[in-house]
Amino acid sequence: MFEMNPLNLPDAQLQQWIMLFVAGTLGFIIGYLSRKDKVRHLEAELASSARELDDCLRAPAPVLVAGGSPEETAVLNRIASRVGELNFERIGYATADEADDLKVIVGVGPFLEKKLNAIGIYTFRQIANFNQDDIDQVNDVIEFFPGRIERENWVGQSAALASKN
Repeated sequence: MFEMNPLNLPDAQLQQWIMLFVAGTLGFIIGYLSRKDKVRHLEAELASSARELDDCLRAPAPVLVAGGSPEETAVLNRIASRVGELNFERIGYATADEADDLKVIVGVGPFLEKKLNAIGIYTFRQIANFNQDDIDQVNDVIEFFPGRIERENWVGQSAALASKN
């Protein structure tokens, strides 16, 4: 009765080629945009990982510290694990070879000196470079009495002792 065959139309092949071209072009554009988005996402992730790696490399590595008793060792290692919280770019870096006798500072005893050494503070120069944020951060990290560093004027004492050396 009534037959309709689209392939019998005079321009059927041309229409099929146009549809194939349009589908291919749309597929290419969609693929290009999604790949571009994926590359941008991966580059951002790589940059973030690179920043984290730089932060890890800049921060002094936490060292396992041996104390006299198991409790003392546990405290020193807990403190040493928080060394990354301090701003050593501003305070300054030092090693155990450069260490000053921090017990000379009024208010610093043998165990407190071990705590300071556990977080990488070895010299009078480093303590003399403390600002208020550093003082608060060190107080928190070494689990010391808040305000005591200011009351005993560690920064002033350290500056005087560093100038003598």
